[in-house]
Amino acid sequence: MQRSDRGISLSASDLVGHLNCRFLTKLDCEVALGERDKPLEDSARLDAIRRRGFEHEARYVEHLRQRGLKIADVGGDRITPETVEKTVSLMKQGADIIVQAAFDDGIWRGKADILRRIPTAHGQRSLLGDWSYEVIDTKLASETKGGTILQLCLYAEFIEKIQGFAPRRVYVVPPSEDFEEQVYRTNDYLAYFRKVKKSLEDSVAS
Repeated sequence: MQRSDRGISLSASDLVGHLNCRFLTKLDCEVALGERDKPLEDSARLDAIRRRGFEHEARYVEHLRQRGLKIADVGGDRITPETVEKTVSLMKQGADIIVQAAFDDGIWRGKADILRRIPTAHGQRSLLGDWSYEVIDTKLASETKGGTILQLCLYAEFIEKIQGFAPRRVYVVPPSEDFEEQVYRTNDYLAYFRKVKKSLEDSVAS
């Protein structure tokens, strides 16, 4: 959660935090507004987890490269107008794999691990052409948590605004030798995602 000239911007982590604890949303708002100091974090532990996460993602991306897919990396540690514009441009160009895709719709922001190009089905066309994108998240946990699905639903909603429809499926890749993907049907979770998302937006507005 961050304050900008457009108000308070929200991310997938805010969505998960709100689901776990509504009072946390209030505390995060106070931090964003400068009314409360952000608590100290165990930076060494978090850095170690982030490093392991980046390494897992890099191994999976290399796995995709070895399968002959062309990789386009948006780059940048932060979500900026430049990285958002580059993400949309790569989607319009039809890049096979887009790494660290950046999205910002004015209220919600997010950075997806991987977007994968797929052909549209049965002659259907997206706003991009005869292809569309689905989203993949690399996670260290062997079991997918509900918060991860909400995060993927947010990315699916970003994608829908660009290509005209949401991806039918979203994927999670936990660590394994063959990078087996866990598959989830987006429509099974969108209604609940929208309920939690509206609850967070209403809490922040109040």
